[in-house]
Amino acid sequence: MTLYEARRSKGSASATSVLASPRSLRLPVGIVFVALLAIAAIALGAYLVGHRAGQAEGERRASDAERAPRQTIDPIASPGQPLVAPLQPSRSPVGPGTASSGSPGNSPLGPPPTGDPRQVGTNYFVVAGEIATDLADEMVSFCRGKGLDVVAIPSHNARSQVIALPGFARDERGTTPVKALEGKIRAVGAQWKSLGRGNGDFHDFYPKLFKGPS
Repeated sequence: MTLYEARRSKGSASATSVLASPRSLRLPVGIVFVALLAIAAIALGAYLVGHRAGQAEGERRASDAERAPRQTIDPIASPGQPLVAPLQPSRSPVGPGTASSGSPGNSPLGPPPTGDPRQVGTNYFVVAGEIATDLADEMVSFCRGKGLDVVAIPSHNARSQVIALPGFARDERGTTPVKALEGKIRAVGAQWKSLGRGNGDFHDFYPKLFKGPS
């Protein structure tokens, strides 16, 4: 073998060795460590963000639940029954026969006295003089139902007078009890007139001294 052939054979062997053994890529240890730290930091950050988001959502739901109105349920009430008290029935309107209509049965005064209750030498207010007896009885019933103490005194020819009680002495005319009686007569008289049957309002009542039976 010549020298040329020997060199060519050596060069071919070296080239074949280089092609047969490729070089491996090697990274420095420091770069690998930094990369691992970065990956760990990213994972930790993602975990913390998710944890805080979940905690905030839980707090929001708890706050909404506290602000929501609570419905009180009566354990005694049957299911489906509304917890509302039933309306009380309204009172029936006042009608005939009640105290406000002048019925003597509902009056604290009771029925009128029998006979003539007047005393000689005492003054009495004459509410109505010389009217028909049936009208006098009706007026007495109405007035006593309103709390005005009156009595019908029979007169002549089936007529009567309506007298207010109690009587009073001459010098008692300006006293408080007598003034109160006058006011009561006027008030009940206005109600009597409001019945709309041509009734008067007792405005012409007057005091009269009782001297005894005529």
